[in-house]
Amino acid sequence: MIPSALDRAGAMPVEDYDPSIVIAAVNALQPLGQEQALMQVGSFLEGRKQGTYPSGVLWVLRVLFEVPADQGFPPVIMGTPDVPPPADPSKLPRYPIVILRDIPLLVVRGYVLFGLPEPVEAHVDYFRRHGTLRERPLAPAATLDGLDEEFRQLWKAAYGNSYGAQALDTIKAQCSRLSVTAR
Repeated sequence: MIPSALDRAGAMPVEDYDPSIVIAAVNALQPLGQEQALMQVGSFLEGRKQGTYPSGVLWVLRVLFEVPADQGFPPVIMGTPDVPPPADPSKLPRYPIVILRDIPLLVVRGYVLFGLPEPVEAHVDYFRRHGTLRERPLAPAATLDGLDEEFRQLWKAAYGNSYGAQALDTIKAQCSRLSVTAR
């Protein structure tokens, strides 16, 4: 199950982000413990087809691990995002991921790449050194009622009125992909 969950996450393009795929991968890896989870991700990255960039694995790692607030999450270096990071990183510490009601949402629609993206292995190393595995699997809420308003409040604290409509459209599309089995 773990290889297929990572295969699905690794093959997921940013523009087709599906929180269900990230939930499945995180929930498959979390019970293994930190070292075994990182070994599984490392093995997946070593065995993947060259020429493909497994951006979805970045999102899995950002959801699977916690880091101390003073350490922060590593920046995602895979181009210029359509929505820049907030001026105060503490407002969205996992940027570009936001977790609401145990649903990991990606707040960008895409990246413009000039050059090569940072290897995902750099993030594996970072979380090995600084991360702590999340304590429990994700258990998304049964209903999405009111999620839009929670997101708007979080977004306003981070960005004010900038990019709000675009980000809300992005997460609504992702919520529509959220499978019933993930909730």
